[in-house]
Amino acid sequence: MTVVLIVGGYQFYFWAQRRRWFRARRLETRFDAMIAYDPRWVWVYSGLYYPMIVLAALSIPTWQDYARAVGCYLALLAVQVAFFLMLPVEIPAGWRTRWRAPWEGTWSQRFLDLVWSFDRLRNSMPSMHVSVATVTDLVIWREWPAAGVAGIAFPLLIAVSALKTKQHYVVDVVPGALLGAAIFWAWHRFACG
Repeated sequence: MTVVLIVGGYQFYFWAQRRRWFRARRLETRFDAMIAYDPRWVWVYSGLYYPMIVLAALSIPTWQDYARAVGCYLALLAVQVAFFLMLPVEIPAGWRTRWRAPWEGTWSQRFLDLVWSFDRLRNSMPSMHVSVATVTDLVIWREWPAAGVAGIAFPLLIAVSALKTKQHYVVDVVPGALLGAAIFWAWHRFACG
């Protein structure tokens, strides 16, 4: 069921990425140029991300708690879609061509090319990968506190991988983490009583 929800939920994300209601902004800073491109991080960006979401689902003890967690993720998705539609931010197209020559033909670059075929340039602020990783870690932490404490590395690894694969600006990752935490706490405070 979790896999179906992930695939279905992401359709809203992809739909919002492709809307052109407002002109997208760019938020490049000098710090973005300081981070070297390394497509090997795509294995963390995509390879760790989805298994951790499934682990979060497996950590939930009852179907009622599972439904609450799904509601939290859907609330996060709704807020993310609103950002992507109303305040679009895009990464420069040159980021996907500028550094790739030494990596051409590697498995990592091929996999990143596949990811890029789905992830358009307008997926930037706030980082959905980081916000979902934060919610995922908090779900695990809520059910398995010891694993959640160790799992704090998960959102950090996702943030680094988003920067190393040039999927996001430096200024995208902290708001992504803060949004994920805010939605998690608000959802559990107000929606779950």
